[in-house]
Amino acid sequence: MSSSSFPRAEHITALLHQIKARIRESGQTIEVAERGLNHYKCHYKFALRRPDLEWTELSIHFQFAVRLEQGGDDATLNRVIDRFLKRHFGE
Repeated sequence: MSSSSFPRAEHITALLHQIKARIRESGQTIEVAERGLNHYKCHYKFALRRPDLEWTELSIHFQFAVRLEQGGDDATLNRVIDRFLKRHFGE
C-alpha cells in the first residue's frame, strides 16, 4: 500500500455518496456523517442514525474506496452497506 492511498478526501466523498445512495434506495430516513479514520485498520469511519436513535458506526476499508475510484464493481460494497442498514435499521 502506498502512503498516498490512505487516507484521501476523494475516498471519503465517494464512500459518503455510495452510503447515501443506498439509504435513498432503502427508502429510510437516516442521517450519515463522516467520523474520522482508523489508521491501524485503514478504515474510514461513518456514523449513521435515525433521528430518534443513537449513532451507530460503520467502518469501511479503504480498498472499497479505491475500487469505486477506479470504476470497479461496487456490488460488494453495496452488500456491506445494505447488510449494515438491515442489521441496525431494518424493519
